[in-house]
Amino acid sequence: MKIESYPLTDEQRYMYDEQIRGFGMALTLSGSAVFKGSQSIEKLENAANEVIRINEGIRVRVTTDEHGEPMQFIAPFKERSFKVKKFGSKEELSRFGREEWAAVPLDFGPDNELFDMQIVMLPDSYGALIRIHHIISDAWTLFLICSQFIKILNGENVKTYPFRDFVENAIKYKQSSRFRKDLEFFAEQEKTLPVSTHLSSEPVVSLEKHWRAYEMSEDEVALVRDYSLTHKVAEANLFSTAVCIWMSRMLGREDFYVGTTALNRAGIREKNTVGAFALGVANRICIKSEESFETSINAVSLSRLSGYRHQKAGMSYYANGKEPYDLWISYQTASFDGDIEARIEQYQQPVMGPVMLLKIIDGGDDRIILQLEYNVKFPDRKAERLVKESAAILIEGIRDDRQIVKEITDKVMEE
Repeated sequence: MKIESYPLTDEQRYMYDEQIRGFGMALTLSGSAVFKGSQSIEKLENAANEVIRINEGIRVRVTTDEHGEPMQFIAPFKERSFKVKKFGSKEELSRFGREEWAAVPLDFGPDNELFDMQIVMLPDSYGALIRIHHIISDAWTLFLICSQFIKILNGENVKTYPFRDFVENAIKYKQSSRFRKDLEFFAEQEKTLPVSTHLSSEPVVSLEKHWRAYEMSEDEVALVRDYSLTHKVAEANLFSTAVCIWMSRMLGREDFYVGTTALNRAGIREKNTVGAFALGVANRICIKSEESFETSINAVSLSRLSGYRHQKAGMSYYANGKEPYDLWISYQTASFDGDIEARIEQYQQPVMGPVMLLKIIDGGDDRIILQLEYNVKFPDRKAERLVKESAAILIEGIRDDRQIVKEITDKVMEE
């Protein structure tokens, strides 16, 4: 039977070229999911096979055609057996995940799988180690696979959609008038603000990521949740506003760029499809130091919305890594809906491309963490300030959103 092949999307081609240039380790996402309770190994293997069977994206292979152009195809499902790893504690699992599991990249080839999974057994828990290539996944994908895994184990119905639809829609978009209009948006944005924004002074300085994190207190999280609900403002916009106010003060500029992640999973189909849906968006931000925190929220929210409307063309416009910013902001959910006691952990990989990513990790209920990951020339002390002072700006701002920006930064930021 002939297997149909498809060209790579612009986002996939970017990642393919990065790996060919030697940046491959950064393109393998890995993590683990641990669930409280016990299950038989047979049942866990059956659930893992079902996850692979129902998701076309997991079975994608990347190869080249007779002209040397990269192509992708969906391999037929074949039942497999899985290695079983036993750990004495979650800490032992985490150490193995960081030091060994995350250190093995996935590579292209007609026979090379871009997804790997092992069964995990602990004294009072069970779960899986997962490794998947970025060319067929984004940060949401790890959560999606873990969610499907536990639902299958519980005998629930899991609805998925064809990966090929995602690819075919991307091809149609490139041929549309909408694509041309989206390109014009970024061209006009660059024309009116041609100067790029860089917090770091140099690109790569290490193959290892550095990171600094700040976990908000329960009271602080409660304030954020309450303000978001009362004022009908997305929490992602609240955190982005605080970070942009911090950036404006540090840069000494009102008008600048910041990168944000567009998840592109608003619809039910996208939310339940394994694939690389997330894109980086170049958001042009304007922060006025004499305006109120509330006004700043509205300005940042509108800027993010405008960027999202046109973001599908961003990867095409800013090709070859020429984005006008070095800091990305990504709001990530790390919790399950419903009564499931689970722990999902993403592992850090050694990287070869410049990275400066601020993750706002929403752990559900009373847990939110600001975590900056970077391997560029950026002082550790300044990294600590970014996560702590951004959180402080947010809390100070939502306590009284009529305060002007300069008053808030004077209160919480070092000179």
